[in-house]
Amino acid sequence: MISYRHQERFLMTDDGVQHLLINVGDRDEESKGALALMTKEEGQADWEEVIDLNCSNSESTADMVLDKNYLHIVYNCDKQVWYSRLSYDALTSTWWNLKTRRIFKGRLQTPSAPTIAMSSDRTLHVVFTQTNFNKVVQLVGYSSGSPLLRWVPTETWGQANKRPAKAGRILSLETGMGLLYTDVSEENDTARSTLNFVRTNEDGSWTAPVVLESTDAGFHDPYGSHYSAMVDDQGNIHLVWPVEKRLVYYRFDKASDTWSADYILENPHNAVYSQVAKHTDGRIFLIFNVGEQLQMVESSDYGLTFNHTAFLIHPTGDPLYDWAQPRVEAPAVFSGRLDVLQQLSTVPTETVPAVERLYLFSVTP
Repeated sequence: MISYRHQERFLMTDDGVQHLLINVGDRDEESKGALALMTKEEGQADWEEVIDLNCSNSESTADMVLDKNYLHIVYNCDKQVWYSRLSYDALTSTWWNLKTRRIFKGRLQTPSAPTIAMSSDRTLHVVFTQTNFNKVVQLVGYSSGSPLLRWVPTETWGQANKRPAKAGRILSLETGMGLLYTDVSEENDTARSTLNFVRTNEDGSWTAPVVLESTDAGFHDPYGSHYSAMVDDQGNIHLVWPVEKRLVYYRFDKASDTWSADYILENPHNAVYSQVAKHTDGRIFLIFNVGEQLQMVESSDYGLTFNHTAFLIHPTGDPLYDWAQPRVEAPAVFSGRLDVLQQLSTVPTETVPAVERLYLFSVTP
Protein backbone atom coordinates (compact mmCIF):
# COMPACT_ATOMS: atom_id res chain seq x y z
CA MET A 1 0.00 0.00 0.00
CA ILE A 2 2.62 2.54 1.01
CA SER A 3 5.40 1.56 -1.37
CA TYR A 4 5.00 4.67 -3.53
CA ARG A 5 5.90 7.35 -1.01
CA HIS A 6 5.78 10.36 -3.34
CA GLN A 7 2.00 9.89 -3.60
CA GLU A 8 -0.58 10.97 -1.00
CA ARG A 9 -3.48 8.66 -0.04
CA PHE A 10 -4.28 9.54 3.58
CA LEU A 11 -6.08 12.69 4.77
CA MET A 12 -8.31 14.13 7.47
CA THR A 13 -11.25 16.46 6.84
CA ASP A 14 -12.15 19.32 9.18
CA ASP A 15 -14.80 17.18 10.88
CA GLY A 16 -12.09 14.83 12.20
CA VAL A 17 -12.91 11.95 9.83
CA GLN A 18 -9.98 9.94 8.47
CA HIS A 19 -9.94 9.02 4.78
CA LEU A 20 -7.62 6.39 3.33
CA LEU A 21 -7.33 5.28 -0.29
CA ILE A 22 -6.02 1.73 -0.22
CA ASN A 23 -5.40 -1.03 -2.76
CA VAL A 24 -7.21 -4.13 -1.51
CA GLY A 25 -6.18 -6.28 -4.50
CA ASP A 26 -8.23 -7.79 -7.30
CA ARG A 27 -11.68 -8.90 -6.21
CA ASP A 28 -13.96 -11.72 -7.20
CA GLU A 29 -16.70 -9.28 -8.17
CA GLU A 30 -15.87 -7.95 -11.63
CA SER A 31 -17.63 -4.68 -10.85
CA LYS A 32 -15.39 -3.92 -7.87
CA GLY A 33 -12.17 -1.96 -8.37
CA ALA A 34 -9.05 -2.69 -6.32
CA LEU A 35 -8.64 0.92 -5.13
CA ALA A 36 -11.07 1.56 -2.28
CA LEU A 37 -11.68 4.73 -0.28
CA MET A 38 -12.02 3.88 3.42
CA THR A 39 -13.28 6.20 6.15
CA LYS A 40 -13.21 6.13 9.93
CA GLU A 41 -14.87 8.65 12.22
CA GLU A 42 -13.17 9.73 15.42
CA GLY A 43 -13.83 7.18 18.15
CA GLN A 44 -14.76 4.39 15.76
CA ALA A 45 -12.71 1.20 15.79
CA ASP A 46 -13.35 -0.01 12.24
CA TRP A 47 -12.83 1.43 8.79
CA GLU A 48 -15.71 1.48 6.32
CA GLU A 49 -15.34 1.18 2.56
CA VAL A 50 -17.37 3.96 0.97
CA ILE A 51 -16.45 3.77 -2.71
CA ASP A 52 -14.22 1.87 -5.14
CA LEU A 53 -12.60 3.17 -8.32
CA ASN A 54 -13.62 1.49 -11.55
CA CYS A 55 -10.93 -0.14 -13.67
CA SER A 56 -8.35 -0.13 -10.87
CA ASN A 57 -6.53 -3.41 -10.27
CA SER A 58 -3.91 -4.84 -7.91
CA GLU A 59 -1.15 -2.91 -9.74
CA SER A 60 -2.88 0.47 -9.50
CA THR A 61 -1.45 3.28 -7.41
CA ALA A 62 -3.10 6.63 -6.74
CA ASP A 63 -2.56 10.19 -5.62
CA MET A 64 -5.16 12.68 -4.42
CA VAL A 65 -5.63 16.31 -3.47
CA LEU A 66 -8.48 17.78 -1.42
CA ASP A 67 -9.85 21.18 -2.46
CA LYS A 68 -12.71 22.46 -0.31
CA ASN A 69 -15.35 19.71 -0.54
CA TYR A 70 -13.92 18.10 -3.69
CA LEU A 71 -11.47 15.21 -3.70
CA HIS A 72 -9.46 14.93 -6.92
CA ILE A 73 -7.91 11.50 -7.54
CA VAL A 74 -5.59 10.25 -10.26
CA TYR A 75 -4.64 6.58 -10.71
CA ASN A 76 -3.27 4.14 -13.25
CA CYS A 77 -4.70 0.87 -14.51
CA ASP A 78 -3.19 -1.31 -17.25
CA LYS A 79 -2.30 1.15 -20.02
CA GLN A 80 -4.52 3.97 -18.81
CA VAL A 81 -4.52 6.92 -16.41
CA TRP A 82 -7.86 7.92 -14.88
CA TYR A 83 -9.13 11.02 -13.08
CA SER A 84 -11.94 10.77 -10.51
CA ARG A 85 -13.71 13.46 -8.53
CA LEU A 86 -15.76 13.02 -5.37
CA SER A 87 -17.85 15.48 -3.38
CA TYR A 88 -17.87 15.50 0.43
CA ASP A 89 -20.80 16.34 2.68
CA ALA A 90 -19.39 17.42 6.05
CA LEU A 91 -22.82 17.36 7.68
CA THR A 92 -23.20 13.63 7.12
CA SER A 93 -19.47 12.78 6.72
CA THR A 94 -20.16 11.03 3.41
CA TRP A 95 -18.70 11.00 -0.09
CA TRP A 96 -20.95 11.13 -3.14
CA ASN A 97 -21.24 12.11 -6.82
CA LEU A 98 -18.32 10.08 -8.19
CA LYS A 99 -17.38 11.23 -11.69
CA THR A 100 -14.52 9.90 -13.81
CA ARG A 101 -12.60 10.82 -16.93
CA ARG A 102 -9.78 8.99 -18.70
CA ILE A 103 -6.69 11.15 -19.02
CA PHE A 104 -4.47 8.86 -21.05
CA LYS A 105 -4.74 5.58 -22.93
CA GLY A 106 -1.66 4.06 -24.54
CA ARG A 107 -1.48 1.26 -27.01
CA LEU A 108 2.24 0.71 -26.65
CA GLN A 109 2.90 2.79 -23.52
CA THR A 110 2.32 1.75 -19.91
CA PRO A 111 1.77 4.58 -17.39
CA SER A 112 2.45 4.30 -13.66
CA ALA A 113 2.90 6.28 -10.42
CA PRO A 114 0.74 9.34 -11.24
CA THR A 115 0.62 12.45 -9.03
CA ILE A 116 -1.77 15.42 -9.07
CA ALA A 117 -1.79 19.05 -7.92
CA MET A 118 -3.95 22.15 -8.45
CA SER A 119 -2.48 25.51 -9.42
CA SER A 120 -3.70 28.88 -8.13
CA ASP A 121 -5.89 29.33 -11.22
CA ARG A 122 -7.56 25.99 -10.35
CA THR A 123 -6.00 24.10 -13.25
CA LEU A 124 -5.23 20.48 -12.41
CA HIS A 125 -1.81 19.08 -13.32
CA VAL A 126 -0.84 15.41 -13.49
CA VAL A 127 2.59 13.84 -13.93
CA PHE A 128 3.21 10.12 -14.39
CA THR A 129 5.93 7.69 -15.42
CA GLN A 130 5.56 6.26 -18.92
CA THR A 131 7.24 3.13 -20.29
CA ASN A 132 6.98 2.35 -24.00
CA PHE A 133 7.13 -1.02 -25.76
CA ASN A 134 10.94 -0.79 -25.98
CA LYS A 135 11.08 -0.33 -22.17
CA VAL A 136 12.18 3.29 -22.53
CA VAL A 137 11.10 5.24 -19.43
CA GLN A 138 10.31 8.95 -19.18
CA LEU A 139 8.08 11.34 -17.22
CA VAL A 140 5.15 13.04 -18.95
CA GLY A 141 2.74 15.77 -17.85
CA TYR A 142 -0.92 16.55 -18.57
CA SER A 143 -3.15 19.43 -17.45
CA SER A 144 -6.80 20.47 -17.57
CA GLY A 145 -8.95 23.40 -16.58
CA SER A 146 -12.03 21.21 -17.08
CA PRO A 147 -10.89 17.78 -15.84
CA LEU A 148 -14.13 16.00 -16.67
CA LEU A 149 -13.94 17.18 -20.29
CA ARG A 150 -10.43 17.37 -21.73
CA TRP A 151 -6.78 16.84 -20.74
CA VAL A 152 -3.82 18.01 -22.82
CA PRO A 153 -0.15 16.91 -22.73
CA THR A 154 2.25 19.56 -21.46
CA GLU A 155 5.87 18.41 -21.10
CA THR A 156 8.31 15.51 -20.74
CA TRP A 157 11.21 15.23 -18.28
CA GLY A 158 14.20 13.05 -17.52
CA GLN A 159 16.53 10.81 -19.48
CA ALA A 160 14.75 8.76 -22.15
CA ASN A 161 16.39 5.40 -21.50
CA LYS A 162 15.65 1.91 -20.20
CA ARG A 163 16.59 2.71 -16.64
CA PRO A 164 13.62 2.46 -14.23
CA ALA A 165 13.37 4.15 -10.79
CA LYS A 166 11.83 7.35 -12.15
CA ALA A 167 8.90 9.14 -10.55
CA GLY A 168 7.67 12.74 -10.30
CA ARG A 169 5.89 14.74 -7.58
CA ILE A 170 3.96 17.72 -8.95
CA LEU A 171 3.63 20.66 -6.53
CA SER A 172 1.58 23.85 -6.47
CA LEU A 173 3.71 26.97 -5.86
CA GLU A 174 2.68 30.61 -5.44
CA THR A 175 4.28 31.51 -8.76
CA GLY A 176 3.21 28.46 -10.76
CA MET A 177 3.98 24.77 -10.62
CA GLY A 178 7.02 22.85 -9.41
CA LEU A 179 8.12 19.31 -10.07
CA LEU A 180 10.44 17.08 -8.07
CA TYR A 181 11.49 13.91 -9.87
CA THR A 182 13.95 11.09 -9.67
CA ASP A 183 15.86 10.07 -12.77
CA VAL A 184 18.44 7.44 -13.66
CA SER A 185 21.18 7.84 -16.25
CA GLU A 186 24.54 6.28 -17.07
CA GLU A 187 27.87 7.95 -16.43
CA ASN A 188 30.99 6.02 -17.44
CA ASP A 189 29.00 2.75 -17.53
CA THR A 190 27.74 3.42 -13.99
CA ALA A 191 24.06 4.00 -13.26
CA ARG A 192 23.46 7.25 -11.37
CA SER A 193 20.24 8.20 -9.63
CA THR A 194 19.45 11.91 -9.39
CA LEU A 195 16.88 13.98 -7.55
CA ASN A 196 15.81 16.96 -9.65
CA PHE A 197 13.71 20.12 -9.37
CA VAL A 198 12.06 22.15 -12.14
CA ARG A 199 9.38 24.84 -12.11
CA THR A 200 7.36 26.89 -14.55
CA ASN A 201 8.45 30.25 -15.91
CA GLU A 202 6.08 33.19 -16.31
CA ASP A 203 5.31 32.10 -19.87
CA GLY A 204 4.38 28.57 -18.72
CA SER A 205 7.57 26.91 -19.97
CA TRP A 206 9.67 24.79 -17.61
CA THR A 207 13.10 25.68 -16.29
CA ALA A 208 16.18 23.52 -16.74
CA PRO A 209 16.49 20.92 -13.96
CA VAL A 210 18.38 21.67 -10.77
CA VAL A 211 20.06 18.49 -9.46
CA LEU A 212 19.60 18.24 -5.70
CA GLU A 213 21.37 14.91 -5.29
CA SER A 214 23.32 12.42 -7.37
CA THR A 215 24.15 8.97 -6.06
CA ASP A 216 24.83 5.46 -7.29
CA ALA A 217 21.60 3.80 -8.37
CA GLY A 218 20.71 0.97 -6.01
CA PHE A 219 17.89 -1.41 -5.32
CA HIS A 220 16.59 0.38 -2.20
CA ASP A 221 14.21 2.47 -4.33
CA PRO A 222 13.23 0.42 -7.40
CA TYR A 223 10.53 2.86 -8.55
CA GLY A 224 12.31 6.09 -7.63
CA SER A 225 9.42 7.01 -5.35
CA HIS A 226 10.76 6.81 -1.79
CA TYR A 227 10.62 10.53 -1.20
CA SER A 228 8.01 12.80 0.39
CA ALA A 229 7.54 16.51 -0.25
CA MET A 230 5.19 19.36 0.56
CA VAL A 231 4.98 23.17 0.38
CA ASP A 232 4.44 25.23 3.55
CA ASP A 233 2.43 28.43 4.02
CA GLN A 234 5.46 30.62 3.23
CA GLY A 235 6.16 28.86 -0.07
CA ASN A 236 9.15 26.85 1.20
CA ILE A 237 9.49 23.27 -0.02
CA HIS A 238 10.30 20.43 2.41
CA LEU A 239 11.59 17.12 1.08
CA VAL A 240 13.07 13.91 2.51
CA TRP A 241 14.84 11.23 0.49
CA PRO A 242 17.03 8.30 1.61
CA VAL A 243 20.57 8.39 0.24
CA GLU A 244 22.33 5.07 0.80
CA LYS A 245 19.92 4.41 3.71
CA ARG A 246 20.78 7.74 5.31
CA LEU A 247 17.83 10.12 5.42
CA VAL A 248 18.48 13.54 3.91
CA TYR A 249 16.26 16.59 4.40
CA TYR A 250 16.15 19.14 1.58
CA ARG A 251 14.69 22.61 2.01
CA PHE A 252 13.90 25.19 -0.63
CA ASP A 253 13.89 28.67 0.87
CA LYS A 254 11.46 30.84 -1.08
CA ALA A 255 12.93 34.12 0.18
CA SER A 256 16.46 33.36 -1.04
CA ASP A 257 15.39 31.07 -3.90
CA THR A 258 17.94 28.44 -2.85
CA TRP A 259 18.06 24.78 -1.83
CA SER A 260 19.90 23.37 1.18
CA ALA A 261 20.45 19.78 2.34
CA ASP A 262 21.17 18.23 5.73
CA TYR A 263 21.19 14.74 7.20
CA ILE A 264 18.28 14.05 9.52
CA LEU A 265 19.42 10.48 10.14
CA GLU A 266 23.15 10.07 9.55
CA ASN A 267 23.61 6.54 10.85
CA PRO A 268 22.99 3.81 8.26
CA HIS A 269 19.64 2.64 9.57
CA ASN A 270 17.33 1.27 6.93
CA ALA A 271 15.26 4.44 6.68
CA VAL A 272 13.88 3.89 3.20
CA TYR A 273 10.39 5.25 3.95
CA SER A 274 9.57 8.68 5.35
CA GLN A 275 6.84 11.32 5.38
CA VAL A 276 6.66 15.12 5.52
CA ALA A 277 3.56 16.56 7.22
CA LYS A 278 2.44 20.11 7.95
CA HIS A 279 0.36 21.24 10.91
CA THR A 280 -2.11 24.00 10.11
CA ASP A 281 -0.30 26.19 12.65
CA GLY A 282 2.81 26.10 10.41
CA ARG A 283 4.90 23.45 12.16
CA ILE A 284 6.69 20.92 9.95
CA PHE A 285 6.94 17.25 10.94
CA LEU A 286 9.15 14.48 9.58
CA ILE A 287 8.27 10.85 10.35
CA PHE A 288 10.64 7.99 9.49
CA ASN A 289 11.62 4.54 10.66
CA VAL A 290 14.67 3.85 12.81
CA GLY A 291 15.02 0.10 13.02
CA GLU A 292 11.75 -1.20 14.44
CA GLN A 293 10.47 2.21 15.58
CA LEU A 294 9.05 5.29 13.97
CA GLN A 295 10.65 8.58 14.95
CA MET A 296 8.94 11.94 14.69
CA VAL A 297 10.77 15.28 14.65
CA GLU A 298 9.23 18.73 14.35
CA SER A 299 10.21 22.25 13.36
CA SER A 300 8.54 25.45 14.54
CA ASP A 301 10.68 27.70 12.29
CA TYR A 302 9.69 26.34 8.87
CA GLY A 303 12.41 23.72 8.69
CA LEU A 304 15.44 25.71 9.84
CA THR A 305 15.83 23.54 12.97
CA PHE A 306 14.24 20.31 14.18
CA ASN A 307 13.60 18.81 17.61
CA HIS A 308 12.68 15.26 18.58
CA THR A 309 8.97 14.86 19.32
CA ALA A 310 8.18 11.17 19.81
CA PHE A 311 9.02 7.54 19.19
CA LEU A 312 6.12 5.43 17.96
CA ILE A 313 6.55 1.83 19.11
CA HIS A 314 4.55 -1.03 17.63
CA PRO A 315 2.99 -3.87 19.67
CA THR A 316 5.34 -6.76 20.39
CA GLY A 317 4.85 -10.53 20.43
CA ASP A 318 3.28 -12.83 17.89
CA PRO A 319 3.36 -12.70 14.96
CA LEU A 320 6.93 -11.98 13.97
CA TYR A 321 7.44 -9.13 11.52
CA ASP A 322 9.85 -8.57 8.67
CA TRP A 323 11.66 -5.35 9.56
CA ALA A 324 13.57 -5.06 6.28
CA GLN A 325 11.27 -2.30 4.96
CA PRO A 326 8.73 -0.95 7.45
CA ARG A 327 6.62 1.68 5.68
CA VAL A 328 5.01 4.88 6.93
CA GLU A 329 2.33 7.29 5.79
CA ALA A 330 0.60 10.30 7.36
CA PRO A 331 -1.65 13.11 6.10
CA ALA A 332 0.37 15.83 4.37
CA VAL A 333 -1.69 18.47 6.21
CA PHE A 334 -3.31 18.06 9.62
CA SER A 335 -4.66 19.96 12.64
CA GLY A 336 -4.90 18.74 16.22
CA ARG A 337 -3.77 15.13 16.27
CA LEU A 338 -1.42 13.56 13.76
CA ASP A 339 -2.43 10.09 12.58
CA VAL A 340 0.41 7.87 11.34
CA LEU A 341 0.15 4.54 9.58
CA GLN A 342 2.89 1.91 9.73
CA GLN A 343 2.75 -0.99 7.29
CA LEU A 344 4.50 -4.25 8.18
CA SER A 345 4.76 -7.71 6.64
CA THR A 346 4.53 -10.77 8.86
CA VAL A 347 7.22 -13.43 8.56
CA PRO A 348 5.72 -16.43 6.70
CA THR A 349 5.67 -19.85 8.34
CA GLU A 350 5.19 -23.33 6.95
CA THR A 351 1.44 -23.03 7.43
CA VAL A 352 0.70 -19.30 7.32
CA PRO A 353 1.71 -17.02 4.39
CA ALA A 354 2.98 -13.47 4.86
CA VAL A 355 0.30 -10.90 5.66
CA GLU A 356 0.43 -7.12 5.27
CA ARG A 357 -0.75 -5.27 8.39
CA LEU A 358 -1.36 -1.61 9.13
CA TYR A 359 -0.89 -0.06 12.57
CA LEU A 360 -2.47 3.32 13.29
CA PHE A 361 -0.79 5.71 15.74
CA SER A 362 -2.47 8.93 16.90
CA VAL A 363 -0.25 11.65 18.35
CA THR A 364 -1.14 15.11 19.65
CA PRO A 365 2.12 17.03 19.24
